[in-house]
Amino acid sequence: MFPLLLIGTGLAILLKELFSADNELKKISTEHIYCVYLNKHYEKTNEPTLKANITKSINKITKQYKGFKIGKTGNPPVINMNHKEYSEMFLLCESKNPEFIYTLESIYNKKFIEHKKNDNKKEGSAGICKSVDGKFYLYIVVR
Repeated sequence: MFPLLLIGTGLAILLKELFSADNELKKISTEHIYCVYLNKHYEKTNEPTLKANITKSINKITKQYKGFKIGKTGNPPVINMNHKEYSEMFLLCESKNPEFIYTLESIYNKKFIEHKKNDNKKEGSAGICKSVDGKFYLYIVVR
């Protein structure tokens, strides 16, 4: 129990430091960044199971909110979120392999592009991610 508390506290501190540098992301309090749906991708991860878990998470999350946007990042402060104000962020997948996260973003943007609550206007990506800690993330922000 105690090690989990330390990990959670450390993650909260890291996210707060990362997000404090970006004015748009200051709108999302670190209290509203959730790792409850976070899946970790490793070299030997069963990818079909991982993708099924991510899809289930997205479906569960999107039912509860008015709108959402799916994206990728290696450095949360540089997320381009100038379209709308989002209240919460859910990290869906973490990987040290940026290409894997790029692929996931493409898969889920295509899969959900027609969803009536999706704020993504196109299937394409905003560009290449640079990581601050060697990790890359697939996320969903919601309003």
